[in-house]
Amino acid sequence: MLVEELKAADSLGLAGVVLHPGSAGSGNRREASARCRAALAQVLGLAGGGEAALLLEGLAGSGGQLGSSVCELAGLVPSRGPATTRPVGVCLDLAHLWAAGYDVRGGGWEMVLAELGECWGVPAPHLLHGNDTPVERGSRKDRHAPPGDGALGEGVFRRLLDDPRLAQTPLVLEIPPGRDNHFVTSALARLRSWRADESCPLGGAAGGTRAARRQPG
Repeated sequence: MLVEELKAADSLGLAGVVLHPGSAGSGNRREASARCRAALAQVLGLAGGGEAALLLEGLAGSGGQLGSSVCELAGLVPSRGPATTRPVGVCLDLAHLWAAGYDVRGGGWEMVLAELGECWGVPAPHLLHGNDTPVERGSRKDRHAPPGDGALGEGVFRRLLDDPRLAQTPLVLEIPPGRDNHFVTSALARLRSWRADESCPLGGAAGGTRAARRQPG
């Protein structure tokens, strides 16, 4: 399935396909991580070279999920042989980061960026899911809310929208669309009002396969 989605993304001119890397359940995390790397190596080999990136998404950590920290997520990327040319990148979700224990309301966002530099070799995520969340920090629960309607609050989104390090990072919303897409339309209007530079375009989506405009290296 993933091989076909990557090939379809190539054909459609999309920049990437987002993947939740899976869970160890109650088993050994090291062994589960090794199985994940092996599976991803097989996928990349079968999909062949292409422009559409495989974007691994960091998770909240419930049920033994893999990739709940930025560096653990990087550890799931398989070794790249000379014949493997398809880019592999990182997608982060604000709600997942908060649930996994990162205090993105405080200094946790700078920690995230530092770990991206250390473990991924990039200054910012290739794709950001701009979801708020109603859960407590470190709860490991994956719950989404419109920006500003959860525990993260308006301040987090204002700060990130005006962070020049994220200027080339696409932002995607994963919230219920509501009737006639009302919730998404309202959330986008709210985000636009929080930008210091409102001349820059801001788009969004409520679900489906997402594409990043900036390709991973």
